[in-house]
Amino acid sequence: MNRVVENFLSSFKYSASTKDSYRRILNQLITIPDLDQLDATGLINFITRPGWGNAQQNVAIFCAQKFLRWKYGNKHPALSATIPRIKPKPRRVLNPDQALITLASFDPSSAAGARDLAIIALGLDTGFRCAELCSIQLANLDFYSNTASTICKGGQWGYGAISPQTAAIIQLWLNFRKPADGTGNLFVSLKSRKALTTHGMKCVFKRLSKVINFKISPHDLRSSYATLSAIFGASSRAGQIGGRWKTQEEYEHYTATLQLDIIRPHLPVKNLLTPGTHKA
Repeated sequence: MNRVVENFLSSFKYSASTKDSYRRILNQLITIPDLDQLDATGLINFITRPGWGNAQQNVAIFCAQKFLRWKYGNKHPALSATIPRIKPKPRRVLNPDQALITLASFDPSSAAGARDLAIIALGLDTGFRCAELCSIQLANLDFYSNTASTICKGGQWGYGAISPQTAAIIQLWLNFRKPADGTGNLFVSLKSRKALTTHGMKCVFKRLSKVINFKISPHDLRSSYATLSAIFGASSRAGQIGGRWKTQEEYEHYTATLQLDIIRPHLPVKNLLTPGTHKA
């Protein structure tokens, strides 16, 4: 543990997942000799490494520059470095049939089945991210108003609405939930009985992908929330608020695949080659 990095992370209200991400970046950054003299080219060389795509590079340059400004001031030479931000491709989403297959794949009479079904249902209804699902405390579920709250990306409280069906699924899991002393997290490991970690959550989804025969990850629940709620009639504004997106542009990125579906019935080749749809 590097004390300088930890002091930096403790100086800002970052969520636990953001701290973990920044810690990995900064622990590599501080190994650079003469860091106080690192110039823009040197910082670009640091972030353009194998395995770091554009999104990770943008996170890394933001994190590195904030650290350098915090440690050395506003005149550090690397603060002038910039890289283009490439809009990522549309997120993978579950269509309604896939979502139903996923929900039906669990045995709710077992502890593992009840827990994992509750994870999927809560994720689909709220769009909470993997780390956010792991951090939700049982005390922050309100079954009277059917809402859930937790610290979200950026270190701020986020709120999600849950359906009566999801509330019932979660309550079924509570019949099996046996947390270790002092553990208030909604989702716990069945072995250690401590809070389910993001690694443990990802293992759940790897096993699930094999059962349902298509790939699914925790973040797919967030993009599927956006798309499925739109399919079922939610306005763009409602979907944005429910998923806690700050801008309409962010929300629309998650529904990009759905937006393409609007044109599918009208595609030229389909209509040209379908008997009765084209008149010469």
